[in-house]
Amino acid sequence: MNIFFLKSRFHFQEYNLKHLFYFLRKYCEDEHYVKFFVPVFETLPPQYFIRVISDKWIASETQVAVSFRHLILPEKHPAPTELLDLQPLPVNALRNAKYEDLYNFKFFNGIQTQVFNTLYNTDDNVFLGASTGSGKTICAEFAILRLFSNEKLKENPEPKCVYVTPKEELAEIVRQDWDRRFATIGRKVVILTGETATDLKLIAKGHIIISTPEKWDILSRRWKQRKNVQNVNLFIVDDLHVIGSDDGPVLEVICSRMRYMSSQIGRNIRIIAMATSILNAKDIAQWLGCSTSATFNFRPSVRPVQLELHIQGFNMTHNASRLIAMTKPVYQAINRHSPNHPVIVFVPSRKLSRMTAIDILTFAAAEQKQDRFLHIATTEIEPFTNELEDQTLKETVLRGVAYLHEGLSHKDRTIVEELYTAGALQVCIVSRSMLWTLNLFSYLVIIMDTQYYNGQEHTYDDYPISDILQMIGRANRPLKETDAKVVLMCLSSKKDFFKKFLYEPLPIESHLDHTLHDHFNAEIVTKTIENKQDAVDYLTWTLLYRRMTQNPNYYNLQGVSHRHLSDHLSELVENTLNDLEQSKVRRKKN
Repeated sequence: MNIFFLKSRFHFQEYNLKHLFYFLRKYCEDEHYVKFFVPVFETLPPQYFIRVISDKWIASETQVAVSFRHLILPEKHPAPTELLDLQPLPVNALRNAKYEDLYNFKFFNGIQTQVFNTLYNTDDNVFLGASTGSGKTICAEFAILRLFSNEKLKENPEPKCVYVTPKEELAEIVRQDWDRRFATIGRKVVILTGETATDLKLIAKGHIIISTPEKWDILSRRWKQRKNVQNVNLFIVDDLHVIGSDDGPVLEVICSRMRYMSSQIGRNIRIIAMATSILNAKDIAQWLGCSTSATFNFRPSVRPVQLELHIQGFNMTHNASRLIAMTKPVYQAINRHSPNHPVIVFVPSRKLSRMTAIDILTFAAAEQKQDRFLHIATTEIEPFTNELEDQTLKETVLRGVAYLHEGLSHKDRTIVEELYTAGALQVCIVSRSMLWTLNLFSYLVIIMDTQYYNGQEHTYDDYPISDILQMIGRANRPLKETDAKVVLMCLSSKKDFFKKFLYEPLPIESHLDHTLHDHFNAEIVTKTIENKQDAVDYLTWTLLYRRMTQNPNYYNLQGVSHRHLSDHLSELVENTLNDLEQSKVRRKKN
């Protein structure tokens, strides 16, 4: 069966969404999950009809009615924070010459200006939602500098800050930056390794501890026995919108644990949470203890460098054919939007990064402009290209086009990044897997397709929205350009989806209930959970608990009353604890 039709009758009109689904004969007996998004109208229709139709066999179809009779939609969310028309704040507002020397510019941008007072002059918990590339890391630095200069901490000369970011690669980029800069004010930056004994020593001697959620989760579980974990004064979590992804539960658990730990030790641990623009920011801010005046959730369109976004649709459903069809439009997009400025092109695979670089140079040669992308003399770039190990990369770099993928050596990647940052190369093709390790920015970003091949499931999966937002954030050069451009190429049927989620704030839900067994097990081992009531109390600190009543159907609740919530929590806890007990019995038998 290959085609899915979704049909909704509403005021005698029909809304049709077609979803093509292919699978090979050898996988035909496996379970297949199909995920697609549909709009919900202001006046809710009574039901949607899903029709499954085979394009091979006549009369081979089935229809399923999805009733909305008991559907409870989330309540309307408050409007985003408006960016005030404030005079840009000068760097000397820090009132400390050493702190001012940390920055190579004279004025903070609009978002940084608006949040400065709350972050630098108060000890409030703060939620900051703004587009990727808006300078949120500098906002986090305001809170760090506040910590190091806070008069209340004079009795504690070794204040500690923990900075958590979801990706190992991002953690390393931040470490390199902060290690260089904060060393000038006598502060030591360390990054956790994942080895408990080593990490405990690093926490003891570090002022700023950089970690991923998984590493901080392991280290903070035994917080009752670890004094250095309790001594943390400031907890910063970046890219909090990742809570809505598969890696989100760990991030949710550590944020909840820091709040719980603060209540138990009787000392305030300041929490600074940063994310992209979030639709339900109010719930997340309340979960983290942020007051209304300390919650800043700007629109996605609010950014220091104004962004022009173009979404280009392609009707080909066959992935390989669609990617071939996108090659010429990629070259045309460079000509139209950025003939002379830096360009980054994101592609789904390693193989495609190399092929796209060659294709772009082929199109340039056809126009008798084979050297148009090289912005330096050939004699000047040859000493660098002679060091490259990848021969194809060597040839393309000599023409001003480079590519980066996970198969390149560290040496090759470093040379390409240095040449591109210096402006010698105009175009860099980057495979999706390199997205989070990338520390390059451009005037134009082209996203060449939004699907990648998942070898484990043998399917083409869509990029997570967090990946798309990160790619768009690469179009950002605030000290060099006043605007930026993005061209997103995708299936025509996905255009409305991307318009919705890229132009509007992102809705975030908890997925902790999907991985509750692992986290309960960890808390049972550390004796945080010793009975059913402890488990229920544990959940009340989580985002899951807050969102259950706000979007009940998403979490399989049939109502929003106190009784509904109590019964659902008890059932969830009881089932999880019973599963863990049965698993323990089975292990003993084996």
